Amino acid sequence: MQNRHQRPRFATGAVALVLLTAAALPASAAEPGLATVMQRMQTYTHKLQLSLEARNPRLADFYLHELEENSEYVAENIERYREHPVGEMTAQMLLPVIERMEDAVEEGDWELGDRRFAELLEACNACHLTTGHAAIRIVPASINPFAQDFSVQPD
Repeated sequence: MQNRHQRPRFATGAVALVLLTAAALPASAAEPGLATVMQRMQTYTHKLQLSLEARNPRLADFYLHELEENSEYVAENIERYREHPVGEMTAQMLLPVIERMEDAVEEGDWELGDRRFAELLEACNACHLTTGHAAIRIVPASINPFAQDFSVQPD
């Protein structure tokens, strides 16, 4: 028969182990790597596409902001990936496209927003090509896999 006091000791020991392990890790271990950030960016890009298709300015602005934040993170915190200056490349190739896309969404120019979205995908793919990752080709999505309605909702 198990003593009812054993579980709290086990839980306390497990928490202590996690805290000691976390304390032993360098600060950079807690920061996401390039693959993790790129995965987020791909999700935000897909949700941005669905927001643009729904002509939903609030969602498009939200996902553009998230995409911009992650792009800025790469530009400022991930100087190199292997021998490639991905931080600088992100700042030069991707962030200007995002800024132009923000302008189109703010103006409510959906046709321009659609063209800017195509430019965004081109910038992603150009970077992948330049860094030797041409196999990673971002294309417009054909379905909505998210349990989310992207249509404009009343306030």
